[in-house]
Amino acid sequence: MNIKITMILSLLIHGYSSFSQTNWELTKNKDGIKVYTANEANSKLKSIKVEAVFTGTLQKLVGILRNVNNNKDWVYSTKQAKLIKEINANELFYYSETQLPWPVSNRDIPVRMHLNLNTVNNTLQVTAVGEPNAYPEQKGIVRIQYFNSSWNVKFDGKNKISIVYFLKMDPSGTVPAQVTNMFITKGPYETFANLSRLLQ
Repeated sequence: MNIKITMILSLLIHGYSSFSQTNWELTKNKDGIKVYTANEANSKLKSIKVEAVFTGTLQKLVGILRNVNNNKDWVYSTKQAKLIKEINANELFYYSETQLPWPVSNRDIPVRMHLNLNTVNNTLQVTAVGEPNAYPEQKGIVRIQYFNSSWNVKFDGKNKISIVYFLKMDPSGTVPAQVTNMFITKGPYETFANLSRLLQ
């Protein structure tokens, strides 16, 4: 097996295992969207998990995820997102800036996203990992130093998809507690509510 593929699979397995072993607390349950948070050992940060079942198809979800330039239309508080490079049909490299309320500085992160669509098993796995040093830092914007998310999606064959989404992120710098809480509760719900509308 190709060394690069082996490394990616290893990261996927390790990342999913660490998320699965977390003690999750349900913080929001509305419109079929469940948002969970969990405290991280030896860290002030929280992990996020979202579970949802939406009307839609895997192919439509892939189209939305690949069209990163439109992230500002559905990903909570995204000021801008732009494709830097399309590596291949299954791998993208893009830049995203998140707008935070004054006087907190905006955050940004270059992200490498891998999509693995299996039409035989009707599944989609997606990983999006921040690469903070892979794109020039922007004046007045704080670079996020750690970002790791994954999607595990299953299609039922009848126009319904079930999604389990995980996120770990270090916003870097000083962020007031009320802003942090906004992004770990309101942010995930708003993002997936917007996604549900796009999928229909």
